[in-house]
Amino acid sequence: MRSKMRSHQRKIQEQLAAFAWLQAWGTNVAAIGQTKGLSSRKKQQQEGERLQLIGNAMQAIANAAQAELTARLRSSASSKEVNDMMVAGNLLQSLGNSLEVIAGDGS
Repeated sequence: MRSKMRSHQRKIQEQLAAFAWLQAWGTNVAAIGQTKGLSSRKKQQQEGERLQLIGNAMQAIANAAQAELTARLRSSASSKEVNDMMVAGNLLQSLGNSLEVIAGDGS
Protein backbone atom coordinates (compact mmCIF):
# COMPACT_ATOMS: atom_id res chain seq x y z
CA MET A 1 0.00 0.00 0.00
CA ARG A 2 2.79 2.42 0.93
CA SER A 3 4.61 1.69 -2.31
CA LYS A 4 1.44 2.41 -4.26
CA MET A 5 1.09 5.79 -2.49
CA ARG A 6 4.69 6.67 -3.28
CA SER A 7 4.16 5.72 -6.90
CA HIS A 8 1.07 7.93 -7.06
CA GLN A 9 2.93 10.84 -5.47
CA ARG A 10 5.80 10.33 -7.91
CA LYS A 11 3.40 10.56 -10.86
CA ILE A 12 1.95 13.78 -9.49
CA GLN A 13 5.46 15.20 -9.01
CA GLU A 14 6.28 14.31 -12.63
CA GLN A 15 3.11 16.05 -13.80
CA LEU A 16 4.00 19.10 -11.71
CA ALA A 17 7.40 19.20 -13.42
CA ALA A 18 5.78 18.96 -16.86
CA PHE A 19 3.44 21.85 -16.06
CA ALA A 20 6.38 23.87 -14.71
CA TRP A 21 7.95 23.49 -18.16
CA LEU A 22 4.69 24.57 -19.83
CA GLN A 23 4.61 27.61 -17.56
CA ALA A 24 8.22 28.43 -18.48
CA TRP A 25 7.48 28.09 -22.18
CA GLY A 26 4.47 30.37 -21.75
CA THR A 27 6.63 32.97 -20.04
CA ASN A 28 9.09 32.88 -22.95
CA VAL A 29 6.36 33.09 -25.59
CA ALA A 30 4.79 36.08 -23.79
CA ALA A 31 8.20 37.77 -23.51
CA ILE A 32 8.85 37.33 -27.23
CA GLY A 33 5.41 38.77 -27.90
CA GLN A 34 6.04 41.74 -25.68
CA THR A 35 9.34 42.38 -27.45
CA LYS A 36 7.68 42.21 -30.87
CA GLY A 37 5.09 44.66 -29.61
CA LEU A 38 7.85 47.28 -29.38
CA SER A 39 8.30 47.21 -33.15
CA SER A 40 7.25 50.21 -35.21
CA ARG A 41 5.76 47.82 -37.81
CA LYS A 42 2.06 47.10 -37.35
CA LYS A 43 2.38 43.46 -38.46
CA GLN A 44 5.07 42.80 -35.83
CA GLN A 45 2.93 44.47 -33.17
CA GLN A 46 -0.08 42.31 -34.07
CA GLU A 47 2.05 39.17 -33.99
CA GLY A 48 3.36 40.28 -30.59
CA GLU A 49 -0.17 40.65 -29.25
CA ARG A 50 -1.06 37.12 -30.41
CA LEU A 51 2.09 35.69 -28.85
CA GLN A 52 1.36 37.44 -25.56
CA LEU A 53 -2.14 35.95 -25.52
CA ILE A 54 -0.82 32.47 -26.26
CA GLY A 55 1.96 32.75 -23.67
CA ASN A 56 -0.38 34.00 -20.95
CA ALA A 57 -2.91 31.27 -21.76
CA MET A 58 -0.17 28.65 -21.47
CA GLN A 59 0.83 30.04 -18.09
CA ALA A 60 -2.78 30.17 -16.87
CA ILE A 61 -3.38 26.54 -17.82
CA ALA A 62 -0.11 25.39 -16.27
CA ASN A 63 -0.73 27.25 -13.00
CA ALA A 64 -4.30 25.94 -12.70
CA ALA A 65 -3.05 22.38 -13.26
CA GLN A 66 -0.28 22.88 -10.71
CA ALA A 67 -2.85 24.11 -8.16
CA GLU A 68 -4.97 21.01 -8.70
CA LEU A 69 -2.02 18.63 -8.50
CA THR A 70 -0.62 20.33 -5.41
CA ALA A 71 -4.03 20.06 -3.74
CA ARG A 72 -3.93 16.30 -4.40
CA LEU A 73 -0.67 16.10 -2.44
CA ARG A 74 -2.20 17.68 0.67
CA SER A 75 -2.83 14.41 2.50
CA SER A 76 0.85 13.47 2.30
CA ALA A 77 2.29 16.98 2.76
CA SER A 78 4.53 17.51 5.77
CA SER A 79 2.86 20.90 6.28
CA LYS A 80 -0.77 21.22 5.22
CA GLU A 81 -0.55 25.00 5.69
CA VAL A 82 2.40 25.34 3.31
CA ASN A 83 0.67 23.05 0.81
CA ASP A 84 -2.49 25.17 0.98
CA MET A 85 -0.48 28.36 0.42
CA MET A 86 1.15 26.81 -2.64
CA VAL A 87 -2.29 25.92 -4.02
CA ALA A 88 -3.49 29.49 -3.39
CA GLY A 89 -0.38 30.94 -5.02
CA ASN A 90 -0.83 28.83 -8.13
CA LEU A 91 -4.49 29.81 -8.33
CA LEU A 92 -3.61 33.50 -8.03
CA GLN A 93 -1.03 33.18 -10.79
CA SER A 94 -3.54 31.39 -12.99
CA LEU A 95 -6.14 34.07 -12.33
CA GLY A 96 -3.64 36.83 -13.16
CA ASN A 97 -2.69 35.24 -16.47
CA SER A 98 -6.34 34.58 -17.28
CA LEU A 99 -7.13 38.25 -16.72
CA GLU A 100 -4.27 39.22 -19.01
CA VAL A 101 -5.70 36.95 -21.72
CA ILE A 102 -9.17 38.45 -21.28
CA ALA A 103 -7.81 42.00 -21.32
CA GLY A 104 -5.57 41.30 -24.32
CA ASP A 105 -8.36 39.64 -26.28
CA GLY A 106 -10.54 42.72 -25.87
CA SER A 107 -8.06 45.11 -27.47
